[in-house]
Amino acid sequence: MREALSVDDHLSPDEIITRLQMTGGSFRVQKWLVIYNALVDPRPVSEIAKHTGLSEGTVYRIIAEYNSSGPESLEERTMRAGPVGRTVGPLRSMFMVHEKR
Repeated sequence: MREALSVDDHLSPDEIITRLQMTGGSFRVQKWLVIYNALVDPRPVSEIAKHTGLSEGTVYRIIAEYNSSGPESLEERTMRAGPVGRTVGPLRSMFMVHEKR
């Protein structure tokens, strides 16, 4: 079983709850839930992934970005697309799936 990842204390648990309550968008809420879970109840990434409905890789990435860039990394409004890593707006990326058909 893998060890739990540590989360830098950029914000307190109460501040994270406040951010969670003020956040719109389901993926951003999931990001905050990952950080909250890792901070208040550290456990293996696989368990946090199961609890939040995300893949283990996504949980690792969210924690790594939070630790290196702080809370602002969870508030980004763009999504990565393609191998180059260019950013596109969320609505545009949803329609890209339909354009390829």
